[in-house]
Amino acid sequence: MKHIQVIGGGAIGLLLAGRLAASGVPVTVRTRTGEQAEKLSAEGITIESAIGGAAIRTAVEASALEAESPARPALTLLAVKQTALAPAFAAPIARAVPPGSPLAAFCNGIGHTDLLAGWLPGRTILAAVTTEASLRTGPAAVRHTGAGEIWLGRAPLFEGGREALAEGDETEAEAVAAVLKQAGFSANVSNDMAKRMLRKLLNNAVINPLTSLLRIANGELVRTPERAAVTKRLFDETLGVLSACGLPPEAGLWEQLLELCAATAANRSSMLQDVLAGRGTEIAAINGAVARLAAAKGLPAPLNESVTALVSALRGTIEKGG
Repeated sequence: MKHIQVIGGGAIGLLLAGRLAASGVPVTVRTRTGEQAEKLSAEGITIESAIGGAAIRTAVEASALEAESPARPALTLLAVKQTALAPAFAAPIARAVPPGSPLAAFCNGIGHTDLLAGWLPGRTILAAVTTEASLRTGPAAVRHTGAGEIWLGRAPLFEGGREALAEGDETEAEAVAAVLKQAGFSANVSNDMAKRMLRKLLNNAVINPLTSLLRIANGELVRTPERAAVTKRLFDETLGVLSACGLPPEAGLWEQLLELCAATAANRSSMLQDVLAGRGTEIAAINGAVARLAAAKGLPAPLNESVTALVSALRGTIEKGG
């Protein structure tokens, strides 16, 4: 059985690692801290289901990312927030991912695929977009709060234009999807990950900053006429920018966002969780990215600029994007 490495001990990282290990795949979790790695090695991962089914507990190996890699992985799943992708992250991840080994990046926003392609020459970089919902409830525990889908494919390089792609081919994405399906995920391969990343960026750029600023769950976002009006204005502005950047025209995107809010009504967005915990947010990689795309196209994006500044100000400093 091929050995899989999951970099990231947050909600999605623990969900991926726990489900893969439960399916019989040897898994190593690489974490930011040695303390979390020790706890995972000692206790394994507990996955609590909020959508039916009993909780499961499964054993994994774990080590801090800065430590020497315990095994040569056949595949790496990167499940970190964009705030982790600082220049200091380049050397540890290059050591952790051997040449010739594919990496699938589960990251919000855009820009991370360009960074990873530069940091990891000679490795296949795949983009992964997921609608799975999870909440980390402890260093070794996660609650699966909503079943979704995973899409994988060759990583688009947005700095090179919509047609630019990182190294790799669809057969590698198909192999990753097969492993995830074995673990019970709904995983599929896409030959247009730019579209899927831009569509997720559209939803994230509307739901995340507004729920963070209003301190509300997703289902509360359009509960009043005033909130619905602000939400629609931010949606329209963001859709205009992303359409100019290659998001294909598609009917019903606003209705899909409303359905997403309803389906995740009780959930707190990841950005709201970060704000409430006093952590850095991904605002620069989400709304900041939309504002930068707009500037490159000569388009106005005052609402995206405003929410970027306001969410950043919640920590008392403007977070700068890469």
